Amino acid sequence: MRRVFPVAAVIVAVTVALTAFLLRSETPPAAAAGDVALRSSTDSQPVLLSPSEDPPPAAATPAATPAATPAATPAATPAAKPVASPEPTPTSSASPLPRPKKPKKPKAATRTSKARNIPERPLDKHTGKRIVYDKALMTVWLMDKRNQVVGRYPVVGRWDRPAKGTYRVFSKSDRSGNPNSKVTFNHMVRFTYGPDTKSPIGFHSIPRYYDGSRMHPVSSLGLPIATGGCIRMADKDAKAVYDFMNVGDLVVVLPSP
Repeated sequence: MRRVFPVAAVIVAVTVALTAFLLRSETPPAAAAGDVALRSSTDSQPVLLSPSEDPPPAAATPAATPAATPAATPAATPAAKPVASPEPTPTSSASPLPRPKKPKKPKAATRTSKARNIPERPLDKHTGKRIVYDKALMTVWLMDKRNQVVGRYPVVGRWDRPAKGTYRVFSKSDRSGNPNSKVTFNHMVRFTYGPDTKSPIGFHSIPRYYDGSRMHPVSSLGLPIATGGCIRMADKDAKAVYDFMNVGDLVVVLPSP
């Protein structure tokens, strides 16, 4: 019995000592003064850091995004002053602008030469729809209601008739003739009468004899060589006048040279 007791006492003492050691190792030491206690994102136990260490980053928590601050508007930059370009220095090689040419004065026709420098518009002072016959230039103009030129045609006439002045169309005939001269002509537009024969005077095509030949060639248009009082025209020109003029329309006859 004396040998058993010391062994049992030793076992109990060892067991108590071991238990005390284990309990002591599980108790964390007290934090030193100045240490910072942090909680880990994965462990509920505090983590001790020394003052010299930086704290670990906080858990990835979506932080509120601050409202966007409008960018500072740059101050208005004053516009750059335009740099005056040096004016070109005229040189002796620069050509002056040509002056507009003055229209040449019309020159009247003669029995052997046609008129020259015939203007685009007639030289009368009337307006509106009309036909203008210039005996000096042996030319006829058709003018519409807007006072625009519709046509301009050379003619064969005579200087002494009809007299200058204004007239009105009083009749039209698609086909007509003169049995005394044994000729026919087309597109007659009558506006007055001869001073001696009392025969109608008007615009019509170049007369043709009964055999079909013309009284004079088309190339003679523009010359004052007529023997009667009518105004002779090319076939297509006479038709244009016939289609354009109506009974009652104005006829203006300008003086001879």
